[in-house]
Amino acid sequence: MTSDRRMRWTKTLSLFLALIQLFCTTPLAHAACQARPPLAAPPASDATQSGLDLSAVPPPRVDSPACVVMDATSGTVLFEQDAHSKRAPASMTKIMTLVLALEDVNAGVVSLLDEAVASENAWEMGGTEVWAEPGEAMPLDEWLKAVAVGSANDGAVIVAEFISGTEDNFVQRMNARAKELGMSNTNFNNPHGLDEEGHYTTAMDMAILSRHAVTVPHLLDYTKIYQTPFRGGKNELTNFNKLVYLYEGADGLKTGMTSQSGYCLSATAQRGDSRFIVVVMGAETPDQRLNDSWRLLDWCFANFKTVRVIGEQTVCQARVYKGKNEVVDVVTPEPFAVTVLKSRPGEVKRVINLEKVTAPVSKGEPIGEMVVEIDGETVAYLPLVARSDVERAGFLDYIKKYLKAFMIGR
Repeated sequence: MTSDRRMRWTKTLSLFLALIQLFCTTPLAHAACQARPPLAAPPASDATQSGLDLSAVPPPRVDSPACVVMDATSGTVLFEQDAHSKRAPASMTKIMTLVLALEDVNAGVVSLLDEAVASENAWEMGGTEVWAEPGEAMPLDEWLKAVAVGSANDGAVIVAEFISGTEDNFVQRMNARAKELGMSNTNFNNPHGLDEEGHYTTAMDMAILSRHAVTVPHLLDYTKIYQTPFRGGKNELTNFNKLVYLYEGADGLKTGMTSQSGYCLSATAQRGDSRFIVVVMGAETPDQRLNDSWRLLDWCFANFKTVRVIGEQTVCQARVYKGKNEVVDVVTPEPFAVTVLKSRPGEVKRVINLEKVTAPVSKGEPIGEMVVEIDGETVAYLPLVARSDVERAGFLDYIKKYLKAFMIGR
């Protein structure tokens, strides 16, 4: 055998042995981002901020019996008072009615231009209403204005029946959605909020619902309206929530009042990157609920700000071994933010810990965690997951990879 042929055979054998070694072994994992050894025993609530010291910023006077103050972006509860007692929600119930209707609109199940027809059941509602007559037909958009701005009980029933066929079917959806959102102390018996035995919620649950509601596309477009023509200008609707007219940045959500509930309000306002939610329940007068909400929102904007730690963008990339793709994008399941004191904002740091990643990989598969620190103190643990699937490489895939590396001199 000549020396040239011997050299070619040697190279071929070396290539074959290298492919077998590559196919049958897994190198130590490597991540294309900062890493350190995994933390021991992370808390069960992986996406919950802790460590915010509120002692330096006592809240203002609150005369309403129950209230919750929450950062809408981070979910951090900044203040609560009798937040878990079951209370009649009155027309704050309509927040869930709007959520379900607009979720269906955004999913393409129904259209805002679809005509919804008033039933005799809706006509019989009573309380605050827009005097819908049986058989009256208007686009869903108009009835949603009646609910969000005019707090119309008949409008809420029309929307419920249009969305789910019957009021009872819609109420079942309301309760199912409440459970999905984590509203553990809530039960709805109707879509409008008139007093009824077994129809209750809490200030905390209403804050949870409101936090979700502000993320539903177009919902705040309705609740921020102060006055609007109705029935083609024959009537005019005026919002009972005066904050949307008087308070800078206020754009929702809903008032409520019955003999059992007292005066209630779930309010939200945004300035810059910070959005806060205030829920007050059981106030004695409309002025009391307005003043309490106003003071609490002022307190929020004066003392806190929201820092967005991670959005929907890729956090980093992780090396994938034995995969058709060499890397996979790493993301958090949801965006995450923290609330910080304006007086002591601190340095927010992200520490990435990735596991060894070997194909096959499924989209959403946990592959590590992100530790969020403020001034060196750990305030949250976030799971990290794969953004996409990565199939396991076959023998031919390894040959292609090796030849490519061989040709470019790697």
